[in-house]
Amino acid sequence: MDAIEEGAPGWGWGAHPEPPGCGAAPGLPALLLALGGVPRLRRCCPAPGDCGPPPAMSHSRPSGDDRASSFPVGSRVTLTCAEGARRIPGLPDTLECLPGSVWSRLPEPCGRSCAAPIRLRFAALSKEDERRNFFPVGTNVSYVCRPGYENTSASSPSSTCLENLTWSQPAELCRSEYFCTPRPQKNNLGCFYLFIFFFIFFFCWYKLIGNNFIWCQLKGNDVEWSKLPTCELITCSPPPQISHGRHDGEGVEIFAYNSTVNYSCDPNFQLLGNGSIRCTSRDKTSGVWSGTEPECRVIIYHVLVMIYGL
Repeated sequence: MDAIEEGAPGWGWGAHPEPPGCGAAPGLPALLLALGGVPRLRRCCPAPGDCGPPPAMSHSRPSGDDRASSFPVGSRVTLTCAEGARRIPGLPDTLECLPGSVWSRLPEPCGRSCAAPIRLRFAALSKEDERRNFFPVGTNVSYVCRPGYENTSASSPSSTCLENLTWSQPAELCRSEYFCTPRPQKNNLGCFYLFIFFFIFFFCWYKLIGNNFIWCQLKGNDVEWSKLPTCELITCSPPPQISHGRHDGEGVEIFAYNSTVNYSCDPNFQLLGNGSIRCTSRDKTSGVWSGTEPECRVIIYHVLVMIYGL
């Protein structure tokens, strides 16, 4: 039978008691025809031997080729997952229109799930959780420390599938068994280091002898740091002397890197150029004095006094 209203309740997805409007009083179609008919009539009840559209599901939809509204007995419809949903392993995904114009019962084959759990450098997913491929919200997975790492607590690292379908960050409860401790001490020559995983990189304002990094290495059943480099002080030889002047480092034979000397002139002489120079290095190996030493020149006024007796 046909319903009058375009928006009247229909069979929807699934079967099912006859909705209001189906099985209307005899003579109604003739009356409609007498009135000229109603455009865009819609069938609200399946024809005999027809299941109508498949039942609606939250996260599953008929595949693109199975979106018709009429399905005779024996028809099969394959369901696919809606956007953001994943297949639930082990569940069938095909509906069948059975005799009696009813769809076969089928648990929903799709649901909301996190992607595969995050990989960790220090731990691997447990064997049990490794075999799973569907992780609904609230699922907890556990990890075991990788070979070469030991658990530092009574519990194992774990992660939970959150409501936004992301994984919580597992606590780093596994520590490398091959962890060199303590870290080497800085020497007193101004070197410092940067610790990155199992490497230590050295940076010196002085002369570095050996590799500029060390690493944590195996030694039998134990571990140790590779050979430490040494830092030697970069020095400069005494600065140049100037005529009619002197510097404040006279008597010193070795000048440390970054040290400064200041020049001054004898009476009646004027200093030309920078009044100080600094011990630097161009190659981080040997020291050199920065810039050019200044000069001391006689003051012209005193020359005139000496010549003319002014």
